[in-house]
Amino acid sequence: MTCRLCGAPDPRRFFARGKGYLDCPQCGYVGLEPTLFPRRDDECARYLLHKNDSADIGYRNFLETFVKALPKIAPGARVLDFGSGPVPALSDMLRARGFIVTSYDPFFAPGKAWRRHLFDLIVAHEVAEHLRFPGRSLGALAGRLSIGGWLALRTRFAPDSDEEFVRWWYREDSTHVGFFRARSFVFLAGKLGLELEELSAPDRVVLRKPRKLPGGVTQGEGAACARA
Repeated sequence: MTCRLCGAPDPRRFFARGKGYLDCPQCGYVGLEPTLFPRRDDECARYLLHKNDSADIGYRNFLETFVKALPKIAPGARVLDFGSGPVPALSDMLRARGFIVTSYDPFFAPGKAWRRHLFDLIVAHEVAEHLRFPGRSLGALAGRLSIGGWLALRTRFAPDSDEEFVRWWYREDSTHVGFFRARSFVFLAGKLGLELEELSAPDRVVLRKPRKLPGGVTQGEGAACARA
């Protein structure tokens, strides 16, 4: 077995109320054992039970706390709402702010067109915990960032101790198959070549694609040198 976030071998196996988990000593990611992943139709059915109604004031306020803390980008910027869900309320809120928004969801807004574009901002709101292969998925998102672009995520940080993890309510959702500790994102930023702009408990992360390559050369300058 290897860690599904960083690829390190031999993550530590432990159990929480009958479920097996793999805890990576290198990056701190805790993944549900793959044999326990929900069936795809069961996963979809679970998402359809979510009460993510854009007309619901409580849900809109919850989204607003995320939107208001996003990096400041100008109207007209390209934004990807990755994992937009059955009711793309976040996409609608971002469009209302003047952004050009692409919604993607493997169940409710499928397609690969987003892989052909670069984005100034990619948001993944309560999505990372559903990713079966987070290293692969987050790497793909990093590759779709424009220079200086941001990747903003909201996902609850996992507790450090086994005892707290066993009692943790967030792991009880059958579609939550992997969990990140705060240090997982520090490791991930280095792995993906991104800058860690924000890491705020209990659930906020912002990563940025740097404007400069190592040595202080801007990416634009590097590209010009390569063409020369």
